[in-house]
Amino acid sequence: MIKVENIYKSFTKKRVLDGISLELCPGQTLVIIGSSGVGKSILLKTIIGLIKPDSGTITIDGTDITKCTSTDLQQTQKKMGYVFQEAALFDSLDIFENVAFGLRTLANFDETQIKNRVEKCLAMVGLTNVEHLKPANLSGGMKKRVAIARAISYKPSYILYDEPTTGLDPIMSDAISSLIMSLKKHLNVSSIVVTHDMNSAYKIADKIIMIYDGKIIFSGTSEEIKRTDNEYVKQFVRGLSSGPIQQTDRTFEMG
Repeated sequence: MIKVENIYKSFTKKRVLDGISLELCPGQTLVIIGSSGVGKSILLKTIIGLIKPDSGTITIDGTDITKCTSTDLQQTQKKMGYVFQEAALFDSLDIFENVAFGLRTLANFDETQIKNRVEKCLAMVGLTNVEHLKPANLSGGMKKRVAIARAISYKPSYILYDEPTTGLDPIMSDAISSLIMSLKKHLNVSSIVVTHDMNSAYKIADKIIMIYDGKIIFSGTSEEIKRTDNEYVKQFVRGLSSGPIQQTDRTFEMG
């Protein structure tokens, strides 16, 4: 279980997270939505321990990663797979080594074990015979799937996705959403997904939260968000250009 309590984070004079609290229950897919720049990606990186909050607690399976030692943090991070925006593959490495990266750095696997695990993870995301290729040879959708294969290679309990469908056409976006659902079922993982894609959010979410001005202004199911009376939420989920949401300061691109 992941429990985030009263998290604050500022950069210079800009407060990005203003008292965020949430819970991710076992087997749940939690989707985080909100306009660009509101801090969705910062929240995700804070949960995984890549960014330290100014205050508040983040408890993962009983360990508060805001107060634990670096060794305990690393052990907790091994429970989590992270899918970065734009896949973030290593251009100089072939697909095999990209997926094997965590297995080589985080575990004591021999080459046979690594080979079997890489092939299995690629097959789980629908890719075969691509191990020898470089990322430059793949389409955007294939890169996303390789990034997911890398994230699941270490058999995590949690997967954190940062904009997994950004830049993809509607058909491939739906395929990635279906893949997220399939991995949840077959790997029994809990997931947090940051997205602007409401079609994907409706499809995959057990629960949706919306962040605005550093705070959570909505928390509920897909059906509940469709019926909300909150004007900020309605404007976002309907994709309307006019309404109460104002352009945010883009000094920092928070995601």
